[in-house]
Amino acid sequence: MTGRGLWAALAVLALGALPAGAQQRPPAGRAPRAPARDTARDTTRIEYYREVFNYSGGTRDPFQTLITSGDVRPTIEDLRLVGILYDPRGRSIATVQEQITGGTKSHRLRRGDQVGRLRVIQILPTQVVFQVEEFGFERQQTLTLQRRERTP
Repeated sequence: MTGRGLWAALAVLALGALPAGAQQRPPAGRAPRAPARDTARDTTRIEYYREVFNYSGGTRDPFQTLITSGDVRPTIEDLRLVGILYDPRGRSIATVQEQITGGTKSHRLRRGDQVGRLRVIQILPTQVVFQVEEFGFERQQTLTLQRRERTP
């Protein structure tokens, strides 16, 4: 069947699927009359099929995230800056503690080190600047060293 013939067949089918009164318009000035009932059309049933997805095994579920919690953690909120050994020549070391379930985990970081999606880009005397990579975008966040209050 050619392309033109296919479109013509689809148009005929579409017009045939319309209700009986929808194909004809009454002449102007006359009241529309009730269409004659077509008994053959009343017995026609229209069935709708819905597509169902079931992932019971074998392949990966496309609706589950590919990022595991290990890739996401630690976030900047999970880290606490504990101390900095500052060297103006660029060999500084920062110590941060990561809050994990059941305790803390310490990291000694230098410029360029990476923890999860956080990369150290600068260590200052009282701050550490991280580059955070999220969903293809990069932003900078800073952790500041908290001073301990001395009790007299």
